[in-house]
Amino acid sequence: MMQQYLAIKASYPHTLVFYRMGDFYEMFFADAEKAARLLDITLTQRGQSAGEPVIMAGVPFHSVESYLARLIKLGESVAICEQVGDVATAKGPVERKVVRVVTPGTLTDTELLSEKAEAVLLAVHPGARTGLGLAWLSVTQGIVFLAQCDSDDLPDWLSRINPGEVLYSAEVTPTFEKRLQALAAQPLTSGQRTVAVVRPAWAFDAGLGERKLLEQLQAASLAAWDAQDLRDAHAAAAALLAYAEHTQGQALTHVRSLQVARSGDLIDLPFNTRRNLELTHTLRGETQPTLLSLLDTCHTGMGSRTLRQWLLEPQRERTQARERLAAIGRLRDGLFQRLRSALKGASDVERITARTALRQVRPRELVGLTQTLARAQALSQSLASALGPEAPALLARTAADLMPPAGCAELLTQAIQPEPAALVRDGGVIADGFDTELDELRAIQTNCDGFLIDLETRERARTGIANLRVQYNKVHGFYIEVTQGQIDKVPDDYRRRQTLKNAERFITPELKAFEDKALSAQERALAREKWLYEHLLDQLQAFIDPLTRLARAMAALDALCALTERSLTLNWSEPAFTPEPCIEIRGGRHPVVEARLNETSGGSFIANDTVLGPRARMQVITGPNMGGKSTYMRQVAVIVLLAGMGSYVPAQSCRLGPIDAIHTRIGAADDLANAQSTFMVEMTEAAQILNAVTPKEAPGRPKLTAPPRGEDGAQPRPGGAYSLVLMDEIGRGTSTFDGLALAGGIAAHLHDKARCFTLFATHYFELTEFPASHHGAVNVHVSAAEGGGKAGIVFLHQIEPGPASRSYGIQVARLAGVPAAVVQHARHALAALESHSESSRSQVDLFAPPPAAPEAETPPVVAALAAIDPDALSPREALEQLYTLKKIAGNP
Repeated sequence: MMQQYLAIKASYPHTLVFYRMGDFYEMFFADAEKAARLLDITLTQRGQSAGEPVIMAGVPFHSVESYLARLIKLGESVAICEQVGDVATAKGPVERKVVRVVTPGTLTDTELLSEKAEAVLLAVHPGARTGLGLAWLSVTQGIVFLAQCDSDDLPDWLSRINPGEVLYSAEVTPTFEKRLQALAAQPLTSGQRTVAVVRPAWAFDAGLGERKLLEQLQAASLAAWDAQDLRDAHAAAAALLAYAEHTQGQALTHVRSLQVARSGDLIDLPFNTRRNLELTHTLRGETQPTLLSLLDTCHTGMGSRTLRQWLLEPQRERTQARERLAAIGRLRDGLFQRLRSALKGASDVERITARTALRQVRPRELVGLTQTLARAQALSQSLASALGPEAPALLARTAADLMPPAGCAELLTQAIQPEPAALVRDGGVIADGFDTELDELRAIQTNCDGFLIDLETRERARTGIANLRVQYNKVHGFYIEVTQGQIDKVPDDYRRRQTLKNAERFITPELKAFEDKALSAQERALAREKWLYEHLLDQLQAFIDPLTRLARAMAALDALCALTERSLTLNWSEPAFTPEPCIEIRGGRHPVVEARLNETSGGSFIANDTVLGPRARMQVITGPNMGGKSTYMRQVAVIVLLAGMGSYVPAQSCRLGPIDAIHTRIGAADDLANAQSTFMVEMTEAAQILNAVTPKEAPGRPKLTAPPRGEDGAQPRPGGAYSLVLMDEIGRGTSTFDGLALAGGIAAHLHDKARCFTLFATHYFELTEFPASHHGAVNVHVSAAEGGGKAGIVFLHQIEPGPASRSYGIQVARLAGVPAAVVQHARHALAALESHSESSRSQVDLFAPPPAAPEAETPPVVAALAAIDPDALSPREALEQLYTLKKIAGNP
């Protein structure tokens, strides 16, 4: 057995091997020690190998999912080694082999993966110069994605893809490997870390990748997807598909779609933007309250996953957003309520379909699929009849795709019991009447109870033993049990089978003959069920493609209904798109903050207008701490993002021009692990934004292959603003004058060079002079009033024109609970500083060119000192010269 195990382990040297032995999955040697440490299970020893005790640890097979989930969460991979040989014919250890490898990037089991999460596998291949080829897929979705990007953009792609595993070649440069390992070790927005996996260099072959893609797509060319020239991505796809097939133990027959992702297709949402806007996780890493948690009222896991994808991957081109808005507008008349009622309780068709294609589906999942197909048909008919001939295009396509494939539901209904066992090996899965041979074998087992009752009655009469019992258990089979006090009445044809403390168990020739027949029928029935189930999976392969389309349609409908419900419940309005660069929001609100206010205090959110356009591209925002500057800035970005994904928005009205990116620099935090101070992090993020918002008309811009098209399909005007930038309190991590100078320089660059839409919040009141010399900037402030509350200040949260007059920092400190003595001391110090500032300083124009340096004038004392010849002076003369120098210096 150890020889067999070691031969299997040699093929999986860096993977934990779960080796099936009876009712346990066993691990040995280093695997056992590692598993014991990670899972807190007991180590044991048995026998010897090479003169050393064999160290073992095991987990029960019936609860293996809980252990797998813990290991996957820790970034480990597990090879499941099952017994595949026939016990009856085996000589020595029964044949075993690895049937699949469970890894963080290839999960399909609901027990191991949250219903709202997606496991993604990514492969990276460095190409010529600084280019990278990327290929990734979700085994559940069955879609391969390809992309090529610059090496500097890899962090943003990792943040967007959010992979559980990233594959790379063993022959990459040490520098690239170190960088990739560092990126993988950094927590993503969700808090998870990516597992970096080394693969052989030969696996990254562009020719092999192209052939594999064509085989998956069953096509003769990749030209239909405009992917024929992505050689670096083809190389990554070769390793990706080979690894996915290796982990699943078979070909991926359900992977039939290809999408090419290009940097200019999506609104750019860098990692910092996703984090600062708290789209899917709060700054503390929690899943609530976030924008996604507010939006997600979906009734299915696949709907939640689709909604998440829409939120994080909005298209720059508006066609998709307009289709969703038109669909929401049609559903708002009450239709969505009927559809949501039908969606409630539907199974996750997307995952069930993928697991069916991989032949890993369980019987109860097929029952759920059968019931959901009936719901899908009702949904399709209801939607088609309610929409009529002038239905929105998206809803019309959805209604068509929701129709189940002919014959699929009927096959499942005929084949599977209404309430089957959890696993095929337990029996009781195939429905009665589906197979004649199985029915005959089951009839033998059914008649078993009648035979045993009849035998027990006859034996009691024959022997005179009133308490004689005929029973069965899995260990000893059938037997006749007689208590010790009645042993003298046992007939001669009884043969002892087992001795107990108070009873004896016997077998008779008649009972033995029946046992052989019954157990043989049971084993044959179980074998027949397994064969029939495998044959059923073969038949279901023909339905994989239409079931995949049905799953995507149902997921999209669930997501649309959720957005419709949110728009009505939260009083949101439909945005309008225009080819002119602008952001015009009337009565805008931050949806998450508003929802929290309604839940906790019952207060109302103060709505604000935002008008940005060619004449006012930048707002310089001032006002008190806690006054709502950050909330106002974030709400503008959230409204722009919601409109971009095709959702109604929390505003009275919204008019939006083309947007290619949303960048944020908000908050203060250090990165000690990478030796970066708070100020260094702040400047690094600012530099990333300044480099990313290069004007669109400048040559060589890496982030956008073409400017986004306007509503009428025409190119927007050159020099227009397509990016939205949020800058909150830039320059506060260093000295006052350093920070003020940097903030002024960054504001000038965003206004003069980038010409993008900018919300620039600051406590430097000197920056309120910025709009005087920059025509595209305006001053606004968050209003507050003194005299109310225990801190002597009331925050009005209203955005008003003009600069603020004060920051109210001392009042906020008092509100935070700073001791009164400290607050009082600060008041006196502030008064003294302000008095000194008013009497001594003159206003400096931060935005004027630096003054010319004056000609240097030699001080008198320096001139006198230069005229002295120390070697020619006597001691007395030297003393006199010293007095003279003191007098010149003004110290007689």
